Amino acid sequence: MTTFEGWRSDATAFLAEIAADNTREFWSVHGHRHAGAHGPMRALAAELEPEFGPVRVLRPYRNRRFRPDVPPYRTDVGGVARSPGGCALAVVLSAEALSTTAGHWSFDGGQLRCYRAAVDGPAGDELAQLLAGRTIDRGRALRGTPRGFRGDHPRIGLLRHGGLQVVTSWPLGEDRPAGEWLATREPLERVRRAWRAAAPVVAWLDAHVGPPEPVAPRPRPSVVPEPAG
Repeated sequence: MTTFEGWRSDATAFLAEIAADNTREFWSVHGHRHAGAHGPMRALAAELEPEFGPVRVLRPYRNRRFRPDVPPYRTDVGGVARSPGGCALAVVLSAEALSTTAGHWSFDGGQLRCYRAAVDGPAGDELAQLLAGRTIDRGRALRGTPRGFRGDHPRIGLLRHGGLQVVTSWPLGEDRPAGEWLATREPLERVRRAWRAAAPVVAWLDAHVGPPEPVAPRPRPSVVPEPAG
């Protein structure tokens, strides 16, 4: 197994530069530098695997098939593991921060129904206690009241969530210069502690929400030969 030894300063410098110039021209000249960010992420993933299961390391190229407006290259490096119940455990390094998330970025229809039913019952009190003092991604929260619930519901804030992730982030250079800890094994320990700390929330989601429904592959259109003549 490859040993994780941290990221050197050029790794985050490259991520900042590809964010500023996300073009094929830049990549053709500087793309080889991506290995300085990607290689350590693969080593980090390998060291996390014995405890958290396989960690899929993200490719640098974005899938633009359904989102042609997004930039062609990722401006970060990351990896994703899965809990037994389908929660995503993610780690991402960008030019600004090292971050982890644990949970579901977005619930599908079935998950959302299960989530709201659980939050509406006794399990909702347990979740509220588990989330106390934690940073939660609220990017997909409703502003209004979910259908079938009253605005004065004691857990209306949780009911508004369209996904639920526990977030931990370390902005680079705030606690001490990023080069002093990012180039060591400390990122591995930070990620490991964050995922462990999120385990009770992940267990709750696994028990009450479960994995997303599998997406059926789109059938390819059949080609009908033109009639001769």
